[in-house]
Amino acid sequence: MSGAKDRQFVDALARGLAILECLSRAEKPLGNGDLARLITLPPSTVSRLTHTLTELGYLRRSDQGRTYELTPKNLTLGYPLLAGMGLRDRVRPHLARISEQTGHTVALAIQDGLHMCYVDVVQGSDFHAIRLATGGRLRMNVSAAGIATLAAMPKQKRWSTLLRLRTEMEQRNEDVRGLENALEACYRLGYAMVRNTWHEGIGGVSVPILWQGAYGALAMPVPTKTVSAQRMHNELAPKLLSAAGEIGAAPLQMPAY
Repeated sequence: MSGAKDRQFVDALARGLAILECLSRAEKPLGNGDLARLITLPPSTVSRLTHTLTELGYLRRSDQGRTYELTPKNLTLGYPLLAGMGLRDRVRPHLARISEQTGHTVALAIQDGLHMCYVDVVQGSDFHAIRLATGGRLRMNVSAAGIATLAAMPKQKRWSTLLRLRTEMEQRNEDVRGLENALEACYRLGYAMVRNTWHEGIGGVSVPILWQGAYGALAMPVPTKTVSAQRMHNELAPKLLSAAGEIGAAPLQMPAY
């Protein structure tokens, strides 16, 4: 984060953005102490930054009062980008059609570092449908969209991304072999499928797409308690594969280990 050798670099701005990025990746509100540990800044500095971001409307205190969460104002930074995404416009009708046919939520996800970001979401009408938020993020190794994207990456990019993912997973004491098995299955099947990897009771199916040089993934989260693996394979995955064929399916590359 330091810009000591760059006179044009504004440390305060970088630190404020680091707090926003940290909260965007978090699965729950974080306090000043949590943020200080994650971005390695003094608690007093973090306290001033969270106060400033709260006053500007980008953060709010959670119900507990001692932690912070992002506000909808952050979406104003991303909406102009989303509005100009040709891939999003191309995919939107397919998301709506699949969601109407299945009753489940369907989304377009794109890679953001070691995460997948849901840039467009059509919420499912089914009572048990999993809800996703536009702008929400999941780590690549626990999401079907992440597995599908990895499988479609050019060899060199996939190798470097997998290296970073493995390092992070080892630090978290997570099963790296599970990621490799999911990649191998994706290459064999033509789509990625996960069950209970992120949270118990949540799974997903995803297919990579490539349109005018832009990669993405069609993703459908499902409740594993009411949607069987057989239905995911036999009914839901084919619908995503059919849509990907109409949009522009991304060719899968053999995983390299």
